[in-house]
Amino acid sequence: MHNATIVKASKDFFTGKFLFMSLAPFVVSVLLLGGFFLYGSSEFIDFLQQGAISGDYSHIDEAAHPIFAYLLGFAVFHWLLVTLFVVFGSLGVVLLSLVIAVLVVGFMTPIIVEAVRKKSYVHVAKVDNDGLFLSLWIVVKIFLKFTLLFLCTLPLLILPFVNFFIFQLPFFYLFYSLMMYDLVSSGVCKDAEQIIKENRIYLFIVMGIFFFLSLIPLFGLLLQVFFIVYLSHFILNKSKSVELASNTHIEKY
Repeated sequence: MHNATIVKASKDFFTGKFLFMSLAPFVVSVLLLGGFFLYGSSEFIDFLQQGAISGDYSHIDEAAHPIFAYLLGFAVFHWLLVTLFVVFGSLGVVLLSLVIAVLVVGFMTPIIVEAVRKKSYVHVAKVDNDGLFLSLWIVVKIFLKFTLLFLCTLPLLILPFVNFFIFQLPFFYLFYSLMMYDLVSSGVCKDAEQIIKENRIYLFIVMGIFFFLSLIPLFGLLLQVFFIVYLSHFILNKSKSVELASNTHIEKY
């Protein structure tokens, strides 16, 4: 059954709709933030380039910044400064875009779940999403537990060889809890929480694999939609919450 779930999730993921959901948030964020960065930094770069050509940095207060003003007189320092500014600025744009994209994909979970349901599980009844205040309260509790777990693991970081894995434990808890609640709160099915409890060990293993994949730059971002697609297939396939064909009521077991 698990192999069949992977096959179904992979087929769904490599369709135009889900690939677009994976790439669009990151690409749009990079373009927008990159545009702001280029526009905001153009004057600074022009200033350095013109100064390098003319050698005139008279508008810099040499009394306040004597070392900086002196170093700007060297072409090597000038080009090094421009290179570092562009490299770190571009890196900042990419990292910030990753954060924004992850948040956007998180908000798209109900859309992804509904797309999976309509394609393969139209017989499974959906439920209403959790209210805003309830969702916020549960997310706050998850972050409070994460903070407590993080503080508890800090003294263990002095242990050699295992400190890296110990450090990842609170972040895995955060990753697991937020993604599981994201699916439940999106109204994936009525018995989603029971399915998660009954398959906790398997889901821990799967989510552990997903977590370490997500640590790979860009790779984890592009696969976040796949994670949601796979988990949606897994939960909906096991669901016993059936939508009656004759009406919109949910059959209760």
